[in-house]
Amino acid sequence: MGGYLKGCLLVCGILFVVTGCWPMPNRISVSADGLLALSVSSRETDGSYEALPQAGHVWLIDSQTGRVQTVLTEGENLSWVTFSPDGNELLYVESPSVELPQILMGKLSHPWRLMLFDRRSNTQTELLSGDHGFIWAPTFSPDGRKIAFYKFYHNHTGDYLNLHIFDRDSRQERLLKSVQDKEGIYYAPYGPGPLWAPDSRGVFAFRIEKIFPEETLLSPEEITAETVRIFAGRLAVLSIDCGCEHSIAKGFFPLLPVPLFLVASPDGQKLYVNGYDQTFSVSARERVNLYEIRVETGEQAVLYDGGGIALAPALSPDGERLLFTVISPEEPLKADLYVLDLTSAAPARKVTDDGQSGFGFWLSREEIGFLRVRTPQALRGEIWVRNLNTNEERNLSMLLAVQSHLVQLSQEAKVYEKSLERVERQLTALNDAVAALPGAIMALSEKLDAAQTQSLEIANRTDQQLTKLAQDIGALLADMSAMKAQLSGIETEVQTVSKRPALSFWQLVIALLIAVIVIVWLVRRALHSLAQQIALPPQ
Repeated sequence: MGGYLKGCLLVCGILFVVTGCWPMPNRISVSADGLLALSVSSRETDGSYEALPQAGHVWLIDSQTGRVQTVLTEGENLSWVTFSPDGNELLYVESPSVELPQILMGKLSHPWRLMLFDRRSNTQTELLSGDHGFIWAPTFSPDGRKIAFYKFYHNHTGDYLNLHIFDRDSRQERLLKSVQDKEGIYYAPYGPGPLWAPDSRGVFAFRIEKIFPEETLLSPEEITAETVRIFAGRLAVLSIDCGCEHSIAKGFFPLLPVPLFLVASPDGQKLYVNGYDQTFSVSARERVNLYEIRVETGEQAVLYDGGGIALAPALSPDGERLLFTVISPEEPLKADLYVLDLTSAAPARKVTDDGQSGFGFWLSREEIGFLRVRTPQALRGEIWVRNLNTNEERNLSMLLAVQSHLVQLSQEAKVYEKSLERVERQLTALNDAVAALPGAIMALSEKLDAAQTQSLEIANRTDQQLTKLAQDIGALLADMSAMKAQLSGIETEVQTVSKRPALSFWQLVIALLIAVIVIVWLVRRALHSLAQQIALPPQ
């Protein structure tokens, strides 16, 4: 695998361990009607969020009550869950479980499937699949008809990381841009996934022009939590029709170890990104700011530069407030949530102060969800909900833990129901066969009656033909007797004639010839009549 990708996964893993933050695979998605979709491990029962994709299920959860509404269990490991723009469909990736050692060793090539779940019909459909490599961060276009995702694959020439587009109408997948190949890295992946332009005709991308402090990246084995890479580059829109770029703004952006984030306002006219100012130093403790960029003009404004590492911005549903995480780079490392009112000049307000909270997401105008880590050594965290008006918090993971056994029982009940349905289908088929048996017997009886009637008819016709044949034979015998009498008469006449004076030679020849002709004609007539009488009609 390419050095950047493995290094990014490695450092993000380290970042999670020390700060409780994780920008990678196990996405939490929120629908317009307040449902949470996330992958929950089947091996744990405490309702925690897990950073790495684990063998588990997709849960759809009511954020207000914490009640689990739907559980998807088809497949070994489900991750990268995301709602469609209208909330009626759910996109996710199915693949084998991934452990941290696999990431560190770059062994992430495995069979995968890109799946779609329709909430209305409760059906699942495979969109794409592969027997090697892997994909991550699939995102819907605003019109819901296209999907952008990163795809890694390996062949005999090296490792490749590309940005792909899948068209749901034509069911065709195609390469949009090469992100990284054996020659180098050209574009920087960012979280929470490829961001679409509001017209669904383009995808935003960060073009890398120069990397600091070195032009080349280190090998994965040399990358640590202290490894820092910053790049100078351009934020641009990639047309999905031609792949051409339209540049929006230039800047300095994080590559390692800080993850790069990009989100858009509801109307797509403003972008929010974390990056550096022009006075940056290449240091793991260098502050990372938040910026607002106007898409039409490229104009940039600093939203937060209060110190620390700002990342994971999330816009409220109305686009008026920005929720983000700030990591303090001083020892011990801490992470907390901030909210910035974009409609006023007021500074960002600190929402949490426990040093263990981050990566927030909006549930409604008044409520946010976020991750809180109790055990930094584990790549897991609790999901909490906080009301911004009352500052009341509730532990959503605790509610999920209570339901985990119920969910397991529900899954077992579903398996039992499927078995019952299968048995019921078999019994129904058997009942149908039994119900159809009298009709089959009746049809067979009717066929036998018809066959018997036909046999009687054939026998009658045969008797009639035999009787007629006997009559014809009798008539033939009578004809033969008559012919015999005629021959006797002829013999008598011949004897009489013989007593007369001898005929001349020619007279005798003519008489014999006439006799032969008469006899042949009589024999042929008799044989023809006999042949007609013997022939039976076809059965």
